[in-house]
Amino acid sequence: MSGYIIPYSRQERNTEHMNAKEKLKNDIIVDMANYISKEVLPMLEIAVMKAVQNLDIRELETLPATIDNTNNYIIDLFMVKKAPKLSEKTVEYYMSTIKELIALINKPLTKMEQTDIEYYLYSKQKLGNGGTSLNNLKRNISAFFTWLRKSKLVADNPCDGIENYTAIQKPVEVLEADEVEKLKEACKDVRDRAILEFLRCTAMRRGEIPNVKIKDIDFSTGKLVIFGHKTSQYRTVMLDKVALQYIKEYLDQERRIYLPEEPLFTYKYGDNGLAEEGIYSVVKNIAKRSVIKKNVYPHLFRHSTATTIISRGGTEDQAGRYLGHAPKGVTGKHYIRYTDHDTIDIFNRFVKAI
Repeated sequence: MSGYIIPYSRQERNTEHMNAKEKLKNDIIVDMANYISKEVLPMLEIAVMKAVQNLDIRELETLPATIDNTNNYIIDLFMVKKAPKLSEKTVEYYMSTIKELIALINKPLTKMEQTDIEYYLYSKQKLGNGGTSLNNLKRNISAFFTWLRKSKLVADNPCDGIENYTAIQKPVEVLEADEVEKLKEACKDVRDRAILEFLRCTAMRRGEIPNVKIKDIDFSTGKLVIFGHKTSQYRTVMLDKVALQYIKEYLDQERRIYLPEEPLFTYKYGDNGLAEEGIYSVVKNIAKRSVIKKNVYPHLFRHSTATTIISRGGTEDQAGRYLGHAPKGVTGKHYIRYTDHDTIDIFNRFVKAI
């Protein structure tokens, strides 16, 4: 089939770093995204790749590019090819930043330069954004342009030459022992207390909690294997006797009739699992009743658990392992295999109630 020459023409989108074959494949994927599921799209991409492998595809003269046409195409392509591999929050954050950038800098993304990115960040700085926020925005833009470069839509990342802004490192906030007791006293029912104890023990991200099913908990050992939505890996966390007691009371007293496949925490009425926003709301309401002046939110329990591990004699590496942070060094990533026994040991020595 190598003798076939396929003429191909689409409105120009400033994708000069792509060859005609890549453009054809990406155009098909983008156009079909509205008609087939995201699970089928990768299979379609493979099928198109195989179909055009031995074809000689040459572009015909195309219509001139427009800013909107190029940018809309790039965003559509990102949503089809890259977004499914990221968390919804990450995609939302990337898109809000990129769309702000496009609105301010009236040119195609493929033509943006370092000075354009610097001007955008300067405009955000003038609006009162500090170093940390500006670095986060720069990181979003840089990650997006890294994807553009790997997709052969641009040759270089315009963020590469931009230095990070000076950011004031705030002290890490944690819950003190007396504050934890006030939170416990402010629980109005056993579900509130079960959620607090669950957060204290597991240090889970609030977005991970809705995925926990009753059957996931080993009530004889307190072991719980969860899927980390940020690392896309399973990890083990533990529940101590206190946490297990309140979870059992919650299930027996408030749920009464339940199936192992049901979510661990549900809304007050019905069997729908308590969503991420619901977890946040429960914790904020408990904090409001406790009259604690500190800003209390679910992630604060992760800070507190990590600090507890260190204060009880654990290492930073042990705290990171229990919280599910990815290993930093080459040795940790490729040569060391940690077992459940390591996690259980960290929990028993440094986390569980004493």
